[in-house]
Amino acid sequence: MRSRFILAVAVALSAAACSTSTGGQAQPVPTVTKVAGPQIVVGTMHVALPVGAKYTDKSQDGLLDGCIGEGGAVCQARLLDLREATSDPNAPINLPSAKRPFGWYTGTDVPTCITAASPPGDAAVATGSNLLDSGFKPIGTKTAEYGKWQVTCQDATQNNQVRMWWLPTSKILAVEYGSSRDWDEKMDAMLAAATFS
Repeated sequence: MRSRFILAVAVALSAAACSTSTGGQAQPVPTVTKVAGPQIVVGTMHVALPVGAKYTDKSQDGLLDGCIGEGGAVCQARLLDLREATSDPNAPINLPSAKRPFGWYTGTDVPTCITAASPPGDAAVATGSNLLDSGFKPIGTKTAEYGKWQVTCQDATQNNQVRMWWLPTSKILAVEYGSSRDWDEKMDAMLAAATFS
C-alpha cells in the first residue's frame, strides 16, 4: 500500500503529490540526523559521533584524550572512561558531581575554560562556577547525574557554559564545553542513542 502526502501550492499551480513506499504505514519525512558519524567505544559505551566530528582516543601529551571536535575545534566535548583512574585509591582525582563547583572537572589542580577557540593547553584559568541546572538525564538506557554550570574565566572572552553527564557505576564521564544550542542538540542525540556492552 502506498501513502500519499499532498503539498498544495497556492500560486495558481496544481497540487503536487509525493509518495513513498512504507509497507502500508505512513512514515514521517526523514530529517537530517545529528549523529550518523563514526562509531566509537568508550569503556562499555558505544556511540555514533555527530556528522563531521572526530574523536581523539589518546593524544601524545594527554591533553586531548577523549576529545570530540568538528571543523577547526579540537575539543568541543569529551567522553572519558574513568574506570582505571577511579580504581586506584591514591590517584589524584575528583569524582564528577553536580554537588560541587567545577563538578565536571576531575583534576585536582585549577580547571581551565575549554572552548572551541581555546582548546586544552591554550585555555585560560577558570575563576568561577555557578550551577545552573542539575538532576538526571539519560545516556541510552542508563541514567546519568547531570549538571550545567556557568563558568567565568580569567580571560572573560572565554566565559562559557559547561554540561556534564556522569555514570557512577559505569565510570563514564561526558562533558560538553562551550555549550551552544547546536552542540546541545548533538550531545543530547548522541548520548540518547548510546548503547552498552
